Amino acid sequence: MKAFIIVSISLIFSVISFAQITFCDDFESYQIGDYLAQTSADWETWASIMAPCPTNPCADDAMISDIQSLSGSNSLYLTDAAGLGGPQDLLLPFGTGYPHVTGDLEVVVNLFVTSSAYMNIQALPTVGAAPLGLWALNMTIDPTGTITVDGGSTPLPAGPIISSFPLNQWTEFKLNIDLTQNIWEVFINNQSIGSFSNGTNQASSLNLYPSVGNDFYVDDICYTYTPFTPLAYDMTAINLNTNSNLVLSSAPFTISGEIVNLGSNIISTLDINYSVNGGPPFIDNLSGLNLGLFDTLSFNHSMPWTPSTTGSYVVEIWASNLDGNIDLNSTNDTFSDTIYIWNNIAVRTPLIETFTSSTCGPCAPANVTAEALFSQNLGRFTSIKYQADFPMPGDPYYTLEGGNRRSYYAVSSVPRMEIDGGWDQNGGNITQQILDDHINEVSFINLSANYLITSKTVDVDITIDPFENIQSNNLVVHVAVVEETTYNNIKTNGETQFEHVVKKMLPNDNGTSISSLTAGQQNTLSLSYTFNGNYRLPADATNPINHAIEHSVEDFSNLMAVVWVQDVLTKEVHQSTYATLSSVTPISFNCISNICVDPLDGSGTYSSLIECDTACPLPSVVSELNNRDKISIYPNPADDNFFVSNLKENTIIKIFDINGRIVLETNYSDKKLINTSFLFPGIYQIRIEGADWIETRKLIKE
Repeated sequence: MKAFIIVSISLIFSVISFAQITFCDDFESYQIGDYLAQTSADWETWASIMAPCPTNPCADDAMISDIQSLSGSNSLYLTDAAGLGGPQDLLLPFGTGYPHVTGDLEVVVNLFVTSSAYMNIQALPTVGAAPLGLWALNMTIDPTGTITVDGGSTPLPAGPIISSFPLNQWTEFKLNIDLTQNIWEVFINNQSIGSFSNGTNQASSLNLYPSVGNDFYVDDICYTYTPFTPLAYDMTAINLNTNSNLVLSSAPFTISGEIVNLGSNIISTLDINYSVNGGPPFIDNLSGLNLGLFDTLSFNHSMPWTPSTTGSYVVEIWASNLDGNIDLNSTNDTFSDTIYIWNNIAVRTPLIETFTSSTCGPCAPANVTAEALFSQNLGRFTSIKYQADFPMPGDPYYTLEGGNRRSYYAVSSVPRMEIDGGWDQNGGNITQQILDDHINEVSFINLSANYLITSKTVDVDITIDPFENIQSNNLVVHVAVVEETTYNNIKTNGETQFEHVVKKMLPNDNGTSISSLTAGQQNTLSLSYTFNGNYRLPADATNPINHAIEHSVEDFSNLMAVVWVQDVLTKEVHQSTYATLSSVTPISFNCISNICVDPLDGSGTYSSLIECDTACPLPSVVSELNNRDKISIYPNPADDNFFVSNLKENTIIKIFDINGRIVLETNYSDKKLINTSFLFPGIYQIRIEGADWIETRKLIKE
């Protein structure tokens, strides 16, 4: 590995002052076509870090370009020319003495992204597969301009940071890393897009690598590392652990928090302080401590807080009187947060909407991850899944309503998961921490629902009980009827069963609009839907179920109803719930005069239409009456009308749908046209009643 040296040519410079290390490179000191690591003593390649390269330059070196530049005329160009990722693979070590595990590190990289880009922070001086290498951070920018920052080898508990990143223009990406307190903050054009604590809290080098499809330029790259030098007395508050949403009637409240000793002296006594809205401090004297450097003290203050009324309060905590000494660094003493006091709050049940498909390879492991988490948190969330129409040819259980929900969330890839209309990521990224964070979000709606299944009809009764005013003209109540488990929509991704598959939204994907909610004023809503026609398994998503004439329910007793209240403009889901099943009246059939009829009370002799049809066969399409007259139905299949011929007397004709319900009854004479244009396509039964005889036929409506 090359030694770190100080260079002061052009704007390539390194400065070591009071142990602080600063480096910048604007690439102006190189010639066009120079290989960077070959030319510079400050840059390495992935290969040269692992072992001396057999050729010079190394095969993974990258060249200086003048196609784009932020300052001057030069920049570094990285591209995936062969469509395989790489081979360019550059490393910029962070000075000397790395890995850095304490201190402050700032990294600035200016990027011109033409298609997509990738870079990472390496945690160890060595690189390669574990245990040689360890990724502290990954940064990806996709072709849509979405930037994703994650914890590298250690996933972030709250999930990655996701934001937008401008394409085809110079944009600054910056990391401010406080390794001492483990605070990593990400900036775009000097605007913070988020911060996190890193499970891999150390840094050795910046890695620039064009992954598959990447094409980008780098210019004006800098880092500054400032080592941590502890003062004798330095205590910092890092967290206020008291719940940020509380109910007034539950007062008094205990103020809890955490402080960390950043001083070199061991502390045995100190004062814990808190104040509310800048008022006088409440002081708790603690003794018998043994807080060394970087030790954390979690505390529950001995003096409880009783707010006088509802509202928002700023609570500030800090430590003082450190073994009788003042804190020598007043800039990091306090931590403050806002606590909200309410008359009442509800336990939030997050809604998890997943877009997936049996034709999507990555969906299988994402569903496994999610379902494993769900099984450990039963009763704490609601889950529904929309089977998608891509990758083509798409899932057989795709519905147009599901497609509309995908458009509503602008979902362009699967697997994709939406939590309460806000969290929008690959479903495989969900963690216990993410779920807990959403459960801990305050809700002001107590939502309950009951449903009953009668044959193929689902009735849902909903009660909305608001605890606070929710002023919005964009509220809707959504109901999704889902099948708890399906098995027939197997395609190409290896999954053999599918959970919480949406079959129908009530009344449709637009939901039911409701007015603003007023605290204490209960709202009720009842919805009903009857699945039409017979079961059909589409070959794929190109010919989805037409709810007007058919359905894709495998087992009606396996249906569930999920209810949620959502603001259609902001997409925020205020509350969700699983409806409680009141009763199930199964589908059953009796054979009555050669017609299979569902009595709608579960008392039928046959449990399926197929079983009934087998035991209750229809006569042939043409039969003889009085051994000589023949009745004919023409055309059959029919479109807008049909007629019956060879009738010797006036009759009554009744048409029944597949559920045994009469859809038409008329007096009829021979060859009179019967209008069927109002009927949905499907199979119907025609009953022809004479004075002392009855004939039954099957009619197909196209």
